Amino acid sequence: MPCVAGLVGSRLAHRVVTRYGQYRILRTVGTVRAVWLIGLAFVQPGVAGLATVIAVEFAIILSMSLYNPVLATYRLEQTPRDRTVRTLAAWSIGTSAAIAVLSALGGLLADATSPRTAITVAGLLILASPLLLPGRPTVAPAPDRELVTTAPTSS
Repeated sequence: MPCVAGLVGSRLAHRVVTRYGQYRILRTVGTVRAVWLIGLAFVQPGVAGLATVIAVEFAIILSMSLYNPVLATYRLEQTPRDRTVRTLAAWSIGTSAAIAVLSALGGLLADATSPRTAITVAGLLILASPLLLPGRPTVAPAPDRELVTTAPTSS
């Protein structure tokens, strides 16, 4: 089920942005994606727990599959062409490093307390992540980028 959410979200991303706009999707879906993780703190043993994990993972992956393509597009629109490769490399390295460091810190916290406590703390910290989302756009895309919102018409 969660894998289906990824496919559905990524296929809907373009249509949703076309309908609601890039900024609105970044803020709304970026905020909603942070809310779901806290649900993992309430997982119980048995079928109910499995259903909770499936539902939470479905919601997280659906949100992320809508959010990630929009953020990638936004990031590339804001980056001058001569810095695109550098930006993508830095983004990839930074993301991988952050995942490694935060996973290790989460493991240390789980070892010192309990896995449920570590998941709860992670969920609560992630609730603050929408504060890091881009604000309302005040500048156009990078000067050497052309913002195309509709298909060009032939003359």
